[in-house]
Order: sequence, then C-alpha cells, then structure tokens
Amino acid sequence: MTHARPRRQWLATLALFIASILLAAGAGEVSLRLLGHRGAPQASLSNVELLPDPLLDWRYVPGSEIVEGRVVYHFNRAGFRDVDHELANPSARSRILVLGDSVSEGRGVPWDEVFAPVLQARLGATYEVINLAQAGLNTPQEVHLLEKVGLGYEPGVVVLNFVLNDCDFYSQLASAQRYTAERDSEIGLLFGMPVDPRVKVWLKSSALVYFLKERIEELAGRLRGENQNDYHQALWSRPENRKKVADGFDSLRALRDAHGFRVVVLIWPLLTTYDPYPFREVHEWVRAQAQARGFEVIDLEPRFARVPFRELQVTAEDGVHPNGRGHALGVEAFLAWLRER
Repeated sequence: MTHARPRRQWLATLALFIASILLAAGAGEVSLRLLGHRGAPQASLSNVELLPDPLLDWRYVPGSEIVEGRVVYHFNRAGFRDVDHELANPSARSRILVLGDSVSEGRGVPWDEVFAPVLQARLGATYEVINLAQAGLNTPQEVHLLEKVGLGYEPGVVVLNFVLNDCDFYSQLASAQRYTAERDSEIGLLFGMPVDPRVKVWLKSSALVYFLKERIEELAGRLRGENQNDYHQALWSRPENRKKVADGFDSLRALRDAHGFRVVVLIWPLLTTYDPYPFREVHEWVRAQAQARGFEVIDLEPRFARVPFRELQVTAEDGVHPNGRGHALGVEAFLAWLRER
C-alpha cells in the first residue's frame, strides 16, 4: 500500500503535466490561426497530370477541383484556375491574357478576389480576361505556356505577372515529386530523423508546429549572420538566373512581334518591409530588361508600400503571395495604365 500511493501520485502528476501540455498546445494552435497563421503551404501534386513536354511536363487535371480550408480551386477544361473560355471570339471582345505562377493563380485567395476575375469584373463585358497561370513556373515556362496554349485565344494584351522567384529553377513534375517525398520522410530540424510521411504531413498542417519551426530556423539564421531575405538575394546574385529572365523576355518579344499583341509586365514585390525595400535594384533591373524589349512596365512596389505588408499577406508566414487586398492593388495599377492609353 505504501508503494501504491506514491505511484498513483506520480501517474496523476504525469497525467496532469501531459494534459497541461496538450491544453497549451491547443490554445497556441487556436491563437495562431486567429492571428492569420496556418500550416506549411500545401502543394497540389495530387491534382496534376504528366505531359510529354520537355520544358513544362505537367498541367492541372482539366475540370478538377481541390479544397484547402476556405479556398476552393476549380480548374477549367483547359486545366487552369479560371472559368471556361472558347478559342473563338465571335463577339470580338478585347482579350487580355494573364500569365504567371501561383500569385496569378491566387494561392490562398478565394477566386472572386484573384487578379484576373477582379479585373474582368471591373472592365465589364467589352473585355475578356483569361487566366493562364500555373504554380511554380519560371519566366521561360510561362512564355512557353503562352506559345503552346495562349496564342490560340488571339489576345490583344498579354499581362506577365512577374514575381521575384520567377528566375528560379524549371518546374518539373517528376523532380518535384521526388523532392516532396524526400522532405516528407524526415524531420530536418532533428538532423534528418526518419519519420512516417503521414506524420510529417500532419505536423506541417499545424500552425503551431510550423510557427515554431520558422522561428527556430530564423533564430539559427540570425546566429549564422543570415536574414530572411537570403533566399531571394541568393537567387538574384546568380548570373544564370538573371539569364533565365532575359531569355524568357526575348522569347516573349519574338511572339509579340509575330502575333501583334501588347505586353505589360507587372512586377509584384515581396511582402516584407518597404522602408527600405531590399529588392528595389532587382525591380529596376527587371524594368530595364522589359523596357529594352518594348514592353510596358508597372511596378507595384510603390502601391504596396502604402500598406503595412502584414495586411497584404495570405498567411503570416507567407512573404510571396498577396491576399485579396494585394490583388486589388494590382488591378487598380493595371486599370490606371489602361486609362492612360
């Protein structure tokens, strides 16, 4: 009896401790989600199909739909997040074709708040806005998509939504699947400790776990003398990455000259501090490259700088994808350009 009582007390203390940890974790999860945090950004690799195209070997499954939280992604019969569009244009409406990656696709944003449909609503029935965006693409792949699919719509204006990661690697389905599988089989913060992929996916979906991971990595980076913008700074420090952009612009100019559409390049800033903005030189370089090829340029950084960047984020962890307010700023800038002409 004398040994049973201390054991029961020990078990009760342990149970109370575990319950306290679970309660604190639950409160932290709820609090972070109320503050706009989510888990890790989710990839949609299960919603794609392989294509025999060496430059862009995947596309979203036509007519498919996926749901992530409150956001529904519906893909039209051409495989893009948009309503259906006919190739023929019997009503002779002015056609504006939007090229881009996950920003133009509206990652994390309800469809009626995304750049293309908001622009369509503002312009009215005399225009037709076609969204030819696909997550993960770089500039040459976006122009390739225009050549393979977009030219069939005979656009009068092509809007290239340029994001600062558009100079990165070529998005390929097989390599992306291998990379995702490798990342989901280990926990990097624990020195690559093996883990069941299902557990890793569950952990990544937690706002609390992802928040703690980001803070630990940020602290480690500061101790090493790094900062949160190192990824994009490293991208733009490599000549081969700048060459991707220049080559993509050259291909776009050739298509413009052959088919007679106008090109407008919208430069979307990262969602970070704007005083000072650390990537202004990159914006100026992109502007110079675009203007040298006869493209119109709209830099959104001055408009974004008027709003605290936290008010433009889809989630508190995301420094790339703007929310509906950010998309509206992009539309306003384009409409201002259009009114001037």
